[in-house]
Amino acid sequence: MAGQWKPRVLGAVCVAAAAGLTISGGVARAARAYVNPFRAVANLQASRIDMGVDYSGAGPLLALGRAKIVLAGERFAGPESCWGKTCVPPPGAMIVYRLLNGRFAGKYVYVVENITVEVHAGETVNAGQTIAVLHDASPNLEMGWASGRGVWTLAAARRHQCACTDPGGWSSVEGRNFDALLVWLGAPSGYVTTIPPDQHMPRGWPAIPATRRPG
Repeated sequence: MAGQWKPRVLGAVCVAAAAGLTISGGVARAARAYVNPFRAVANLQASRIDMGVDYSGAGPLLALGRAKIVLAGERFAGPESCWGKTCVPPPGAMIVYRLLNGRFAGKYVYVVENITVEVHAGETVNAGQTIAVLHDASPNLEMGWASGRGVWTLAAARRHQCACTDPGGWSSVEGRNFDALLVWLGAPSGYVTTIPPDQHMPRGWPAIPATRRPG
C-alpha cells in the first residue's frame, strides 16, 4: 500500500504561503510516515477551515500516521459554547491520537463529528489503519491539531477560538496549518473564512513539506 501512494501537492506552496507557514523540501522519510486519512472516503468534499478542517463524505477514516489513541468515545457532546474546550458537538463521537513517528511525532490529532469510533483509548494504530467510519450527515466531520489535554483543540488551548457566536467562526492558524499538511498528503483543501491577526504556530513547530514523495 505504501509503495503505491503518492502525495498530491495541489498548490501546497500557495496554500502554505497564504497561511503564513514555513515549507521545506528533502522529506522522503516524512512522506513514508504519513498517509492521506481521507483516501478511502467516497464523495469527499472539503468545507471551511476553522479550528481544524471540515469535510463531508462517507467511508473509513484512516490514521494519519503510527499513533497512540489517547481518547476515543461517543459521549463527549455538550453545548456549542464549550466546543473546542470541554465538549464536542452532538452526537459527541471523538478520537484524539498522538503521533509516534515522522516529523510530527509527539503532536496530537483530533477527529470529531458524525463518526462511528472503531478504536479504543490505549490502542496503538499504524498509518493507514481504519480508526473510524464517516457518515454523510450534518455537521461535517472536523479534523485538526489537538492539544493533548482531553478534548481540547490546540486552537482553543492557545486561545485561538473565535470570540464570536460560533467558536469556529474564523480560520485559526492551527486550522490553516493542518489544512496545509492534508493538502501535502493529497486531500482537498478547505476554504478560508476570516484570518485572525497575530496568530502563529508554537515556536519550533515542524515545517510543512512542499515536495512530492520520491518514486
